Amino acid sequence: MKKLTSILMAMTLSAFSVNSENISVGISGNAGILDATGKETFNSKTSTRSEELAMAYVSGFAELHLPMDLGPGNLRVGLSYVPYALESETSTSFRAEGEIGDVKSGEGAGSQYTPKAAFTQKVQVDIEDLMTYYLSYHVNNFYVKAGVIEADLITNETLESGSVYGDASLEGTFYGIGFDKNLSDGIFVRGELGQTEFDSIKLTSTGSDNSNVIDVTNLSGTNLAISVGKSF
Repeated sequence: MKKLTSILMAMTLSAFSVNSENISVGISGNAGILDATGKETFNSKTSTRSEELAMAYVSGFAELHLPMDLGPGNLRVGLSYVPYALESETSTSFRAEGEIGDVKSGEGAGSQYTPKAAFTQKVQVDIEDLMTYYLSYHVNNFYVKAGVIEADLITNETLESGSVYGDASLEGTFYGIGFDKNLSDGIFVRGELGQTEFDSIKLTSTGSDNSNVIDVTNLSGTNLAISVGKSF
């Protein structure tokens, strides 16, 4: 999905870059709240909790002003990129001595599993290569925008059960409204309020006879961005 989106965006930029009247580039300061519901299943035991994560980060963006008018406004195609990893806090869960579950594979598959000693599970994730592709429609000083958002979810875990989680891809959609003001020499400032909805993801552990599964749903959030840029 990410490769296909990148190819389509490159084709669009190439098709319009020659005839484009303006190109805008800039940086944004972003802050927002991300909500998610996580369900962890360890063998036959399931625990669920909801989290609210505050996020703040800096991104860069570039836009092509397309050589066409739609009603009173103009259309732009753009992308933004976060050039560093966004790190989550570490989530810790405790498994008690004697906790009973089902062995999923290997010797004794289908039998009951009882830990001989208590152990701790720790999971932390990084969001890398966070990129958005969007269309925006500008009328006077106001605009609306919508697009897709993609990133790599890198898991960093310490699981005393011996299990290992793989990485995953984050994909979703977003939409927003904003206000921008042109200053002198092509410089502009912009404020934007956006909403993001991510697809659900599922992480399944490997490397041991224990069955660890994490399901993340309802991953969404509201974001406020303040930007400064220049049009050429």
